[in-house]
Amino acid sequence: MIYFYLVLFVVSASAFAADMILRYMEKIKNFSMEKRLFKIKGADIPAEKLLPENLTMLFVFCVVMSATGILYEALNMKWYLSLPCSAAGGSFVCFIFQYFVENALKTIRGDNLPKGDNAAGLDGYCVEEIEPGGWGKVRLFHKEREYEVNAASDGEKSVSLGEKVVSVYESGGFYFVMRTNEIYGDAEE
Repeated sequence: MIYFYLVLFVVSASAFAADMILRYMEKIKNFSMEKRLFKIKGADIPAEKLLPENLTMLFVFCVVMSATGILYEALNMKWYLSLPCSAAGGSFVCFIFQYFVENALKTIRGDNLPKGDNAAGLDGYCVEEIEPGGWGKVRLFHKEREYEVNAASDGEKSVSLGEKVVSVYESGGFYFVMRTNEIYGDAEE
């Protein structure tokens, strides 16, 4: 099993180095494959952050997994224990980078979605229908990024799937939105 971990380490470390060279010298991210690897999304707990989101994080996952696997092999742990434990180590590092470090960088750069009254005027569209008096989900755009958030209708009117919305304000983690045709009239459509 030590050979498996060594080969995995060499291949993933080489791929990570190539990815960093392409990223910072040629401005090509993830070998031009910038989509997410997994489509799952946790409702309350960000469990999807345990899995690598893109190719770069997959390389980091494999490097950490193989390094911890080599450590476990040096401690004479059986392969059927070292493999899941090393995979858990890779998942732990993915979670740290993709949740804590990513949130810290967003805060430093100011990329977080605005809160309170500052959220007024964000454009988006409905991705989960909002019933009158109920809530659903909308996708809002801010600084060339998309954010899927919980939302409620500000005018106590229903918002259909795919309908364009504008946020009015945010309170308690909910973005209160209005349909664009309510605000701008029929000129928008």
